[in-house]
Amino acid sequence: MNRYGFSTFGAPSVFETIQAKALPPIAGVVQITVQGVGLNPYDAALRRGEQAKIRPLTFPIVPGTDVVGTVTAIGKGVTEFALGDTVINYRPIGGYSEVVNASVSKVAKMPDAMPLTQAAGLAQAGVAALAALRQVNLHPGATLAIQGASGGVGSLLVQLARTAGLHVIALASRPNLPLLKKLGADLALATDDLGKIADVFGTADAVINATGGGHELATSIELVKPDGKLLTTAWVDVDLSTRPHVTRLQLGTIKVDNGALLHELVDTVAAGALSVPLADVLPFDLAGVIRGHELLETRHAPGKIVLVK
Repeated sequence: MNRYGFSTFGAPSVFETIQAKALPPIAGVVQITVQGVGLNPYDAALRRGEQAKIRPLTFPIVPGTDVVGTVTAIGKGVTEFALGDTVINYRPIGGYSEVVNASVSKVAKMPDAMPLTQAAGLAQAGVAALAALRQVNLHPGATLAIQGASGGVGSLLVQLARTAGLHVIALASRPNLPLLKKLGADLALATDDLGKIADVFGTADAVINATGGGHELATSIELVKPDGKLLTTAWVDVDLSTRPHVTRLQLGTIKVDNGALLHELVDTVAAGALSVPLADVLPFDLAGVIRGHELLETRHAPGKIVLVK
C-alpha cells in the first residue's frame, strides 16, 4: 500500500510516497481501506518540525488524524462493525495511508446521509470543538463569543453552540460573515469592525478563541464578562492581570474520551444539526497531499481541506 509522509522537516514538497505492508488487525481492531482524509493545521506543524520537541517521532512520519473509509478486515472480538461498513476514525497519527488499522474505541459508523467529503473532515476539528464547549460548560441562554469562527474548529463550534441553546457571537474576517450567518450565529462580526465589536464588550459569559495561533487575545479579554471564562484552543500565554476574576481555560488540559465525543458528533450529524464546511476537495494521492499542505500555509477559503479517492 501507499502511505504519504516525510523523512525530513520542511516545506510541503518534503512529502513522498512510502511503500508499506498492510498488517492484519489484532483483537479489538478493524482494518479500514481509506477513502478520504482531512488535513489539519497540526499536520502542517508536524511537517515543519514545530512539534519535534513536544512529540518526538521517528522518520518517516505519516501525519493524519481524520479518516473515513470502509471496514475490510475485523480483529478478534469485534462485534460493533461488519465488513463493508463505512466508518469515521479519529486517530493519533498515520491517516495519510491507503489502509489503516484502528481501535474500535476510536471508530464510528458514518451517517447514511453524510457526504463522504464532510466525513473526511469531521473528526479532529469536531472533537476539539465539542471538547471546548464541554470545558466552558455554559447553560442554555448564556452568551458564547467565538473568535476564528469560520475555521475548521470555529465553524463546528458555532453549530454545536446553537444546538446547545447558546446565544452565539461569531467573529471572523469580513468575507466569511455570510457563512457564519448560514451556520446559525446570532451575531456575526468582522474582525476589522472595531465599533460593532466594542458594542458587545463585556457581554460574553465565555469566549473561545479558536484562531490558529491564539491571535486577537486583547479582543478576547474585552469580550468576556468580568467573571466569565476565556478558553484558547492554541497553547498561548494570556495576561489576565486586568481581569483577575476571569477563569482561564486551555483546551487539552482536561481529559476527555475522544471516542465518546466522536460518537456524539456522528449522532448530531445524523440528526441534521451539524455539517462540515469545506474549503477544498483534492485527490487522495501524493500530489493532493502536497497541494493540500500548500493551502494550509495560506489564508484559504473557510472550512476544511479534504482529500478523497
